[in-house]
Amino acid sequence: MTQPDTDWYEAALQQLADAVIVVDLHKQVILLNFAAERLTGWQQSDAQGKPVSEILLLSQESRQIDHTQLLEPVLQSRQTVGISDQTFLQVKHDAQHLIAGKISPVIEQNETVTGALYQLHAKSVEQIPPPKLGLSEHDLHTFIENAPIAIALFDRQMRYLATSQRWLEDYSLTDRNLLGKTHYEIFSEIPEHWKAAHQQALAGAVLRNEECFTRADGSAQWLRWVIQPWHESPDTIGGIVMLTEDITGRKLLEVENRKLLEQFAASQKMESIGRLAGGVAHDFNNMLNVILGHVGLGLLDIDTKHPLYEHLVEIRSAAERSAELTEQLLAFASRQVIEPKLLDLNEIIEDMIKMLRRLIGEGIEFIWLPGKSLGLVKMDPSQIDQILANLCVNASDAIPDIGKIIMETRNVEYDEEFCREHPGYVPGKYVQLAVSDSGAGMDEETLKNIFEPFFTTKKSGKGTGLGLATVYGIIKQNKGLIHVSSEPGTGTRFEISLRRQAGGEKAKIIKKTTQTPLGHGEVILLIDDEAMLAHTSRDILESLGYRVLTATTPHEAIQLAQDFQDRIDLLITDVVMPEMNGKELFHTLKIIRPELKVLYISGYTVNIIAYHGVLKDGIIFLQKPFSRSELAVKVRQVIELDDSSKTT
Repeated sequence: MTQPDTDWYEAALQQLADAVIVVDLHKQVILLNFAAERLTGWQQSDAQGKPVSEILLLSQESRQIDHTQLLEPVLQSRQTVGISDQTFLQVKHDAQHLIAGKISPVIEQNETVTGALYQLHAKSVEQIPPPKLGLSEHDLHTFIENAPIAIALFDRQMRYLATSQRWLEDYSLTDRNLLGKTHYEIFSEIPEHWKAAHQQALAGAVLRNEECFTRADGSAQWLRWVIQPWHESPDTIGGIVMLTEDITGRKLLEVENRKLLEQFAASQKMESIGRLAGGVAHDFNNMLNVILGHVGLGLLDIDTKHPLYEHLVEIRSAAERSAELTEQLLAFASRQVIEPKLLDLNEIIEDMIKMLRRLIGEGIEFIWLPGKSLGLVKMDPSQIDQILANLCVNASDAIPDIGKIIMETRNVEYDEEFCREHPGYVPGKYVQLAVSDSGAGMDEETLKNIFEPFFTTKKSGKGTGLGLATVYGIIKQNKGLIHVSSEPGTGTRFEISLRRQAGGEKAKIIKKTTQTPLGHGEVILLIDDEAMLAHTSRDILESLGYRVLTATTPHEAIQLAQDFQDRIDLLITDVVMPEMNGKELFHTLKIIRPELKVLYISGYTVNIIAYHGVLKDGIIFLQKPFSRSELAVKVRQVIELDDSSKTT
């Protein structure tokens, strides 16, 4: 096959959409194409041999760009250097173009770098008649063959006239069986829309797009392509030029950036909800505590047959449900105050089986499949209770009449390869809890929203939309993983993976007592900046048999501690207060009362006694709102601590 003459290459260069300037190792211009002449205002004959810094006067933010710095990594390290879209090109008559592009190395077949190729584009340039380049066939052939992007030149019958080496490599072609053949002989299964694009270009159109293809190995490849005509004369189209560039790396980076932005938006949303939940929890729980406290005291003094008794019970029930809502909000925002312990998940579930069976419908079969030799996890037992209850209620609600719920545990391990194939997973050893149901299942759109707070597909009055949001928040607070699989009509499966702990002694879980322990006349210094709550808590403590000193400010509490002549057995203090927080108050009082012990109470701790919700060592805490019985149990727990276990 005879090589195309110099006019073919000249035409190819003239018709490239981007401005192309080639420089040698001395940074001197050896050629400009037609687009570059339009962009710079220089003619090829005038620019040839001149330093590129004289032809391209580039600047950013009024600072001139040094071409030596731009070209060094290109010529020395074979790197491609980008020119940002905030770069200005100074041209004649003091005009400026805003440009962008890149500089690539020109590499001969023997792997030797012979120069650099500037590829630039601007918003607009004046149209001027195409000049003859006046270059040798060798120079043009070298440029086409060594162009850093895939270029092919075709005649009107779509026969190959010339290609760059990159074109041959990208499409696994060889030179000897390509030139002279039609594009459709080489690619017999070319899509119809590409054939239509070729005909449009032969009619004078310039087309460009980005398109995704499937490689032979099944992976995705993104290409940016340009198809445009080349002219034998001003009025005659000789064929078309095709340029393609593999932008798969850029597209993958865009996807990754989009994911990072989505994760950032989600984290910002979580942080906002957390702040809202914290503010609501602190004030709302204080008020609920007053309601629950007075109702509890009222129920102590009233006969069960009294007409008001049932009203008080309903008030207590409504207040307790309200308290659960704030607790769920804090859980979703990973702001619950927790006390993690080493636990055997199987044992926790075994203790809850009876309660879980009561939560699900009568026509639903509950199947429990405990894993063998299960590893330990580190979590607050109450949070596991929340997870199990919410997942079982959710599964039960998804089954209309008859069906089954399967709960199972097992040890799992995720390696690097598994995590690459399953985004969201983190390598390591885990204990997995899975809950499956035979319910209606969910479509893809529903799956995207199930962990959103207040999102629910249940009928009005059937749910708050916080159940699964609570589960999600708990898992994230404990650095676990959660995965959901579901399709309409096939049921749903939740898989929760909690970090398996390498060692340590399993914690003993103290079962809740139904008895309310009483005091023996011990003295308690109580401080709460909410006067109503301070008075309510005082009345409850006195009803339990304690003597109580009450303060509503830290300064008042310090004065009481100094003036009181007898022993003070316990400080009960709110955590978040003006003047100083509860922890600071306790350390101040310890100076004058070294024997003092402390019980912290709060609706929200703001990381004062807990870091990211995890209680610091030695801290005993009671979450507001609390019942009379819960307060009684915690007070006895702290008072009966020996000196070696004093709280801090």
